[in-house]
Amino acid sequence: MLKTKFIAIYFPQFYETEENNAWWGDGFTDWVNVKNAKPLFKGHSQPKLPLDCNFYDQSKVETLRNQVKLAKAYGIDGFCFYHYWFDGKLILEKPLENFLNNIKI
Repeated sequence: MLKTKFIAIYFPQFYETEENNAWWGDGFTDWVNVKNAKPLFKGHSQPKLPLDCNFYDQSKVETLRNQVKLAKAYGIDGFCFYHYWFDGKLILEKPLENFLNNIKI
């Protein structure tokens, strides 16, 4: 019998890029959106901040190493890395590059 594999989508919008700075303003990451979230209805608790206000930077190898360790601890078998392709250019590719270039992860 085949075992189901649990794959998490790795959405890499939590680090600064040249393109996001140009399009959305200097220093933009999705952490800006998280911090600015507002409740939309009674009982809607926003913003939802990360544990210990750990606004991690996905461009850092150590961040990915920690996230892989956490995923393993909770039964995640792998990641599906999301990225963008604009006019022949890869964007938001840094976490995947870090993963591929660091075999100890």
